[in-house]
Amino acid sequence: MNNNKILAASGVVLAGLASTASAQTQPSDGVTIYGVADAAMVYSSNQNGKSNTYMRSGNQASSRLGFRGVEDLGGGTQAVYVLEAGFNLDDGTSSSAGSLFNRQAYVGLANKQAGTLTIGRQYTPYYLFVGPVAQVNYVTGATGAHPGDIDDLDVTIRSSNALTYMSPTWRGVQLGASAALGEQTSGKRNGDTFSAAVRYDVARWNFALGYQALRNGPTGATWDPAASSSFSKSPINNGYLSADAVHYIAAAAHYTAGSLGVGVVGTNVQYRPDAASTFHGTATFNTAGTYVAWQTTTPWLLSAGVSYTRENQANGITDPANYRQLSLEEVYALSKRTVIYLTEARQNAHGTTLGANGLPVAAVAVVGDSQTGTPSSNGQQNVFMAGLRHTF
Repeated sequence: MNNNKILAASGVVLAGLASTASAQTQPSDGVTIYGVADAAMVYSSNQNGKSNTYMRSGNQASSRLGFRGVEDLGGGTQAVYVLEAGFNLDDGTSSSAGSLFNRQAYVGLANKQAGTLTIGRQYTPYYLFVGPVAQVNYVTGATGAHPGDIDDLDVTIRSSNALTYMSPTWRGVQLGASAALGEQTSGKRNGDTFSAAVRYDVARWNFALGYQALRNGPTGATWDPAASSSFSKSPINNGYLSADAVHYIAAAAHYTAGSLGVGVVGTNVQYRPDAASTFHGTATFNTAGTYVAWQTTTPWLLSAGVSYTRENQANGITDPANYRQLSLEEVYALSKRTVIYLTEARQNAHGTTLGANGLPVAAVAVVGDSQTGTPSSNGQQNVFMAGLRHTF
C-alpha cells in the first residue's frame, strides 16, 4: 500500500473523529494500571537431545505491566492510549531486550459511531479478531499454540509504526484494518505490514476471519529486524526467513453451550520468495485444529486441543513435514484473579522441511511456542508445566 495514501486516509478518519468532540466539554482523565504475573516449573523431554527442568515466565498468560488511559473529549469521543511492557518473571528482565513498551505503545481517538483509530506499536486485526476464537485462547499458547506458532495466533506479531482502524460493532459484525510502515526507501522490500479482519458474534456462536501480509526489509539472507513486524522463528520455518513476504489467512469458529465450549480453526501460511531469497518456491503450511473447554461445577476449568500442520511439496522436498500435536490444560481458580494451572503437550513430527542452510532436513518437534528456541533433536517432544498466575 502506498505510504502517502495510508497517511491521507488516516488524516481523514482522524478529522472525522475529532470533529465529533465538543470543545466546550470539560475533559476528565482516567488511568488504569494493570498486569499479569505468571511463572511455572517446566519439564521438556527433549531440548536439542537432552531433557530439561527449568522455570519459565508467561505460560498461561504473558507477564506484563501496562498503563491504559482515557480522556473524555465530549460528543461521544475519547482520547485513548496504551503502554504495555512485557517482562520475564523468573529473572526480572524485559521480554524484548532494548525495548521498554515492547508489547503495545499507541495513542488514538475512539468514537461510538465512527469507530477507533490508533497509531503506534499494536497487534494486528488478524490476531485481535481470530486469536480470541482460536485454540490458544482456551488451551494456553505456550503448549497449545500450533507447532512453533507457525500461524502466529499466540500474540507473536506486533506491528511498529502502525495505523489501525476498528469499526463499531453493528448487529454483531465488526471490521478492522491496519497498515504498518516499514520506513525504508528500498522499494519492494520496505518492511511494510498490512492486516484486515472481520468477526461476527451471534447467539452462542463466534466467527472470525483474518488476513495479514508481512513484507521483509532490504536484508536478503534472513528476516530484516528493521521490518515493521516479525514472527515466531523455529526449525519449522528456519529455511524460509529470507522470504520477500509472508502471507497469513486464518478462520475460526466457537460455539458455547452452557459450561462447554468447542471450536475449530484453520490457517494457511505462505512464505513467498523473490530473487534475493535463498529458496525458490513458495513454502506453504496448512493447519487444522479443534478444541474443547469445560468449566466444571468446581473451580477447575479443563480444556484440550489437537492440531495437524502440513508443509507443501516444494524447494526439493518430496516428503513434506507434518506435525501432530495434543495439548491439555487444567486451571484451578483460587480467586477471580489468581489461578494454579497445569499443562501437558505432546508433538510428533515426520517428514522433511528446509533447514537454515537451504538444504532439506528431517523435521523436529517444537511444542507450541514455548520451545521455539529449544526444539527436540528428533520427531518427538513432551512438555509439562505447573504454574501460578495472578492478574492485577
